[in-house]
Amino acid sequence: MSQQLVFRSKDDHTFLLSGLDDFLMGLVAEIPKAATPGSGAEKRIFPQPTAGADEEADAEWETFVRPDLEEQFEFNRDRVALDLKSVRHAGKIGFEMEIPAANLPAWIHALNQARLCLSAAHNLGEKELESSARLHGPSGIAIFQIQFYGILQEWMLAVTKDI
Repeated sequence: MSQQLVFRSKDDHTFLLSGLDDFLMGLVAEIPKAATPGSGAEKRIFPQPTAGADEEADAEWETFVRPDLEEQFEFNRDRVALDLKSVRHAGKIGFEMEIPAANLPAWIHALNQARLCLSAAHNLGEKELESSARLHGPSGIAIFQIQFYGILQEWMLAVTKDI
């Protein structure tokens, strides 16, 4: 069975993501978990502004900025998790889900968070992410997941210009 992955406007307030097979649906469902920073991603997601050069500035950032960032990241993950409740099986075309246009910014940020967290968790740099030769094992799946999330981000960013 051949399916076509589609992201399109359903109406002025809603977008439809459809054509997701079991594997891709699993990756979409994993966005909130993948966007949750583990210990390896902390430095990548919450880098100190001076990297230790100015301890006072770094401490102030840790006290005054980081909590707001953590709260925003949690909001983005929660918004995506809530939207994931709209997933339904649509027969031969696979799974589909509706995403309110107002939630696209949270999706874009959660996808970015997930990509950063996956890169850190699998110790993937630019070189590994640009190479298609390493698409095997856990790192290969993470590379595919990062690239897939990038495609979703790109589609969502393209339509946010119009809303």
